[in-house]
Amino acid sequence: MAAVTDNASSLSTGTKEDGVQTQVKADNGSSSSVNYVSDSSARDDSVDVALLFLKENHAKEVVVDEDEDLTTEEKRKKAIFYGQSDLPPKVLRKLDFFVLPFLCCTYLLMFLDKALLNYAASMGIKQHLKGDEFSNLSTIFGASYIFMEPIVTYLIQRFPISKVMSSFIICWGIVLTCHSACKTYASLMIVRTLLGAFESASAVGCIAVSGMYYTKSEQSARIGFWAAQAGTGYIVGGLISFGFLHYHGKEFTSWQIMFLVVGLVTVAFGIVTFLYLPDNVTNAWFLNREEKVAVVKHIRDNQTGIENKKFKKHHVKELVWYDKLTWPMLAITACSQISTGSIGTFSVTITQTFGFDSKETSLLQLPIGAITIMIIIITTQMISRWNYFTLVTTSMYIPAIIGCIVMLCLPLSNKVGNLLALYLLYSGSCVITNIYIWNSCNTSGYCKRIVRNALTMIVYNVACIVAPQMFRAYSAPRYIPAKITLLVTQCVCVPLQLYVGYLSRKENMKRDKEQEGQAPEKYQFLDLTDIENRSFRYVY
Repeated sequence: MAAVTDNASSLSTGTKEDGVQTQVKADNGSSSSVNYVSDSSARDDSVDVALLFLKENHAKEVVVDEDEDLTTEEKRKKAIFYGQSDLPPKVLRKLDFFVLPFLCCTYLLMFLDKALLNYAASMGIKQHLKGDEFSNLSTIFGASYIFMEPIVTYLIQRFPISKVMSSFIICWGIVLTCHSACKTYASLMIVRTLLGAFESASAVGCIAVSGMYYTKSEQSARIGFWAAQAGTGYIVGGLISFGFLHYHGKEFTSWQIMFLVVGLVTVAFGIVTFLYLPDNVTNAWFLNREEKVAVVKHIRDNQTGIENKKFKKHHVKELVWYDKLTWPMLAITACSQISTGSIGTFSVTITQTFGFDSKETSLLQLPIGAITIMIIIITTQMISRWNYFTLVTTSMYIPAIIGCIVMLCLPLSNKVGNLLALYLLYSGSCVITNIYIWNSCNTSGYCKRIVRNALTMIVYNVACIVAPQMFRAYSAPRYIPAKITLLVTQCVCVPLQLYVGYLSRKENMKRDKEQEGQAPEKYQFLDLTDIENRSFRYVY
């Protein structure tokens, strides 16, 4: 392959697998990186879609990074929001305007639709249930989510991600409307099973899309924005349930009308997503050719790529057997999200045990939404700006631990104290957002990243299955065994989080030593994993 250069001296060219030229070295010892491939090389099914895009649009050009003398960390500090960046602010605003709203609405509806059962608890749905049947409805949701997650992973890996996500959104909207026709335990179990199956594409899809358009620091901020919609879901859900509590019809109850209305809104959003959400940067309808190239260059320093539709078994094998960060992170997910599974289903029930009536309980969910939004936005912005992932995340467990201790010690008659303690639990629950960020920023190789996200969501839903079962009818109204379990799991997260930070820092130092005195290679979109690519550095 002939290199385009102004230097007439002899050149020695280094190549990598698939014929991708990575470095051109002149006689004087200087080197420059190039970002194109020969027309006859590169297996289309093994490299990243970004490389094929650059091949089609820049096959005869040398792509020069305007900031190639800067380190990745220096570029990260330049690229916070719309400050100095190698991507024009106009293009970044386009991404935020056309992509971010889809992610925010998807996560909002996913969280709201799942949590409607929680609000229905104060609206009369328990009249059709007895014993532990209400807990079982949450359990079956999580079980079907887990069952469907491997299938969703395969579909996202093989087919356009926007079409997979939108199809699942439409289906879960239809299922949600069907809740309004259910008045028996058996029928509710059926619709909750289907709802869990179809919602399984939402979180993994949002994480994958975020990694396609933004740098690591930008991802931290943007994932924070769409994950904060969980808090918006609490607010919207509380207002909706409070409003429908004033409906007193004969044919339909208030909770049935609530499910019907929200379900129809979800179906409408799914159709819009199918029509307008692009599959990736290279076919983003709102960007012109030059802007697409600019975005591809912009995310190159992530060293995680954009998309590859070939399922690679060695990526999965590496993730499960050779990546020493996989299992500690999954353990953190399991322990931290026990709180999510508990309060996600039983926050209304727990609040009522403090002595509040149905309407007061619905309104008291509104502060939960505001607290959740503040926690997620503040912590993700801190990670985006200062990169202290381990310290920020570890600090989030402390309020949750305090909340558990207070609820165990205070009598139920202390309404205000117990309510404030319950609110503190949401700090630990919000850690799932940081786990999304960690997965997106610290996993290279598209197949490996998708599978890691799937495993995370499987473990998350295992926690959500186990947690409601801790609230057994015999332990009401104080639910002491459940509160003790919450305390223990939150405490365990602290050393686990510090251990992951230690492993990440140690690995970065090892790679720095390996490459000491060497010029860093330009990332070539070969869809290498973070272990295969020794230039990759972990966020910790």
